[in-house]
Amino acid sequence: MFLLRAFAIILAASFVTQPASWRPSFELVQPDLFAAAGGQANAWADVDNDGDLDYFVAFRGRPNRFYRNDKGTFRDVAAEVGLADTLETRAAAWGDFDADGDADLFIGFADPKIPAKVYRNDARGTKFTDVAKQIGVSLTGVVRQPAWIDFDGDGDLDLFAAFRDVPNRLLRNDHGTFMDVTDAAGIGDPRKTVSAAWWDFDRDGDLDLFTANQEGDANGLYRQANGKFEDVAAALGVAGTPRPKEDGGVGPSVADFDQDGDFDLFVANYGHSALYRNDGGLKFTEVSRERGIDLNGHGVTSGWGDLDNDGLPDLYVANFIAGQPRYRDALFINGGTSFIESLPDVILKHDATHGVQFVDFDQDGRLDLALANNDPDGGGHPLLRNTSAMRGRSIDVEVTDPNARRSRAGSEVRAYRAGTRRMLSSALVDSGSGYCSQSDMPVHLGIASDWKGKVDIEVITIAGGTRHASIVRDVNPDDYRGRSLRIITTR
Repeated sequence: MFLLRAFAIILAASFVTQPASWRPSFELVQPDLFAAAGGQANAWADVDNDGDLDYFVAFRGRPNRFYRNDKGTFRDVAAEVGLADTLETRAAAWGDFDADGDADLFIGFADPKIPAKVYRNDARGTKFTDVAKQIGVSLTGVVRQPAWIDFDGDGDLDLFAAFRDVPNRLLRNDHGTFMDVTDAAGIGDPRKTVSAAWWDFDRDGDLDLFTANQEGDANGLYRQANGKFEDVAAALGVAGTPRPKEDGGVGPSVADFDQDGDFDLFVANYGHSALYRNDGGLKFTEVSRERGIDLNGHGVTSGWGDLDNDGLPDLYVANFIAGQPRYRDALFINGGTSFIESLPDVILKHDATHGVQFVDFDQDGRLDLALANNDPDGGGHPLLRNTSAMRGRSIDVEVTDPNARRSRAGSEVRAYRAGTRRMLSSALVDSGSGYCSQSDMPVHLGIASDWKGKVDIEVITIAGGTRHASIVRDVNPDDYRGRSLRIITTR
């Protein structure tokens, strides 16, 4: 049993750098439909390839739900398509593992005796079939973070799964059949992992892995070199130890919060949450307090998204203690040199405990919020439309392989002023996000209002020790209102 502690949000004096005139605002979408409590993992994908994003929510205490999006209106079709599992589901990840052009779904359960499932998407989202045993995916345990990632750079999606009770596992995809390569890769972290994040933190052309570990265990940072992984968390400053047994890592997320070109790491913790600045891939420096983020309590989930389209990623942190349904979340708006906490009243009443996803579900150019609360007396699993005044424009970017398949998780997407290397914004193709989830959706880039011209969009794909650049030049973001720019990567 974890000790309970007061949750403090301390606002630093440096918050004056953020103009007080801007505050986020949201409105509830179909509130009766999204009122049910018990939501945990949540993830988005265009499952039927009709151009808008559909939504899966994993539950405890009720069947899982799958909402088909019809031009911004949602309907639960989980029972119709075969996704209404009734067992407590803790993990969900969308990815096209069989490279047939549509998103498939991994789900994992809280009961360690129940094998995880891999639902193959048949007939464009109208039917899902569990093929886990058929394709060699045999995973049991208290499943936490899954991720479909191409760790070996051979062009297909491999499968990683973190566990709360047994060592983490890595399965290599060999033409649609999976082989366990955990031991050979050295990635089987035996500690109590709750969540994880993949990205090329050292910019050497391989995807690396951070694991957030609980019950006083140190976090892991597994640097990859040609398919072999080495834990460098302590050496690079993200181990998070020493800490008492009741503390630990829970919810990591990755963004370039300071716009210096490399991707940084936030970890929602039991205890003091941490913002680790990436210093050139050589080390990480914990800067949460100096940046105005001082959270000490039960942080569960974190997520980054540019809510105001100013080019700077903002941060949502979900917090949870059982029996306290209004244990306050935090929403930090990025002011460049520091953050200001700006949680609107509607979220105070309809908050998260676990699931957090930034998503432009209605394709209006503004990031919305999808939250999930598993407290029986909590705020349901609200979908909140962003009604804020924007500080700039935006463009959504869909990253595909040469065959138009979305298999580039962990790729880096950046916008520059056209004809220059002056960066306007950046984000990652989702490789694990929210609470034990992974979405398959376009990357959202905000472009601040001080630049009204065209942009160059660059995608860096990571494979086999090489960072491949694909660039589309002279893009007018206004031409892509209501749709995504598709970039077909070269490798």
